[in-house]
Amino acid sequence: MARAAAVYVRQSRTRGLTYSSCQNQADLCQSLALQRGWTVTTVYSDEGQSSETLDRPELSRLLDAIKTGQVERLIVYSADRLSRRLIDFLRLLELFDEHNVELTVVNDPNYSDTAVGRLMTNIVAAASEFQQDLTRDRMADMRAAYKRHGKRVAGRVPFGYQADPVTKQLVVDPEQFVVVRDFFELASKGGRPSDLASLANLSEWRDHNGETGRWTARRILKLLKNRVYVGEILNGDSTLPGEHEAIVTVSTFDAVQDQLIRRRTRESNHGERQLSGTRSFANLLGKLFCGQCNRPMSTSVSHRGPIRYLYYRCRAHAGGRPPCTGVNISVYELEQYVGSVLANVEDADSELPREFRKHWNQLDERQRQLGLAQVIHRVVYDHEPGEITIEMKEIDVESFAAGGAEPTDGSQI
Repeated sequence: MARAAAVYVRQSRTRGLTYSSCQNQADLCQSLALQRGWTVTTVYSDEGQSSETLDRPELSRLLDAIKTGQVERLIVYSADRLSRRLIDFLRLLELFDEHNVELTVVNDPNYSDTAVGRLMTNIVAAASEFQQDLTRDRMADMRAAYKRHGKRVAGRVPFGYQADPVTKQLVVDPEQFVVVRDFFELASKGGRPSDLASLANLSEWRDHNGETGRWTARRILKLLKNRVYVGEILNGDSTLPGEHEAIVTVSTFDAVQDQLIRRRTRESNHGERQLSGTRSFANLLGKLFCGQCNRPMSTSVSHRGPIRYLYYRCRAHAGGRPPCTGVNISVYELEQYVGSVLANVEDADSELPREFRKHWNQLDERQRQLGLAQVIHRVVYDHEPGEITIEMKEIDVESFAAGGAEPTDGSQI
């Protein structure tokens, strides 16, 4: 019983057209098969797949069919549909030889499984690879030229800007412009990224996707370090003057960087003292639980050069289960966030007394950190949605203000 003939087609991009390049290739291949009296039973079509690799869904299916003896002949429109890389093309030819598969190329009717045919095929494949490398080099030169002239090439559009629909260059978004300007203004005056994130979420400032409540300290920090806001574009490890409009002045940007460096130094020194002597820096230890497995999270240390950073991580093996992968959060950021929530709860139905909030706002940062253990019953950190649930204790405000409160379990925020 004769084995089937198969058709393989590929195009690098999916354009959403009614009649695609893959359909055109398939029609031409099937027309040739009809002329030669072959029956095509399967068309393998890789739309939107690059020739850079052989790891393509439909090509993998085809190769499996060849290895199991289901294909006798393979028809392609042109050799570069299989691969533009000579080494990959030769690997395919070896596989076809091994399983006695005859290759037919539509746009090369003189192709045959002879020495001359193989030579011509190798020349075509080498030429295709050369053309691809040449195109890649030209695109790299074009991107470099764009950057030298201050033009944006590609990549994610930074918050605060939009991409012009025609030129693709950055233009200021009027609404986001105000948010970015306020972030830098507050940060230049000493505002912490965690506090700015809390302010943005409480004020319901919208993010890039038009959603509220998704600002984090890490995201604010990344924004504050981005030199695109002073009118520059990234060029490798350096920056170049850009054509787009700046949102903040260089002096404001530099003032913010100075604040961030000073704070990082202070926090690093503070962390070193806490790690060397006492556990009190991790004030929520024993009270923080992983939202995925409901097991307590413990602390761990990450070293970056001479600086050590303290994190809460899901590391428990209770119940014979491994820890949840990737569930971690900075001790400092979490405790700053919880402290800011206690200071800014405005829900009239909240069981958190107004007198407590008033007293809490009068505490300095160190006093707030120490006070967390007294007023927090339980915190649940749900990593995937990035949600934090805070359960409070019932608070005797007068005793807490006097420094001797030992409240009992109570309400939830």
